[in-house]
Amino acid sequence: MSNPALSSPAKDRYDLPMQALHWAIALLIIAAFVLIQVLDGMPRGPERSALMGVHKSVGATVMLLVVLRLVWRYVSPPPALPAGTSPLMALAAKGGHVALYVLMIAVPVVGVLMSQANGRPVEVWGLFTLPTLLGENKDLGHLLEEAHEVLGNLILIVAGLHAAAAMFHQYVLKDGALTRMLPWGAREVR
Repeated sequence: MSNPALSSPAKDRYDLPMQALHWAIALLIIAAFVLIQVLDGMPRGPERSALMGVHKSVGATVMLLVVLRLVWRYVSPPPALPAGTSPLMALAAKGGHVALYVLMIAVPVVGVLMSQANGRPVEVWGLFTLPTLLGENKDLGHLLEEAHEVLGNLILIVAGLHAAAAMFHQYVLKDGALTRMLPWGAREVR
């Protein structure tokens, strides 16, 4: 028996599960960024430790949701690019999406490894602790901290370019690219 999601006719919008995962991940990444900005200005203490725990939990949740998103992308492939998309724009879109997926996994993974190398476990929402993959190594922890910061900044840049491209497609090219990821709205803006 064939899977209806894999054999469905062509579609021009992302389905509701993919939309929900997209926006949940986007909001969690923004939350992680805001939390780390707040943490940078806080003195060491229980409040800072609690907020750092929330930051780590948000990162772990992003990892989980990205894995679910990749599985769902396999089950329910994304719609084709809007008609008239140039080969260069198609290549840029594919490259941007690959970069986002790599970064959405790399940033939290490096964060987890950084915490563990610094001798700090990663608890997720107070429910469980992630398995320890690295022993304590402060030098490695410092390198991973720098990598985590660079990758975190890079994901914000790539996500910003992704959002700008969606707006350009929606409001300049008027090809409905943005509304493909929104649960409401018409396909095209004219």
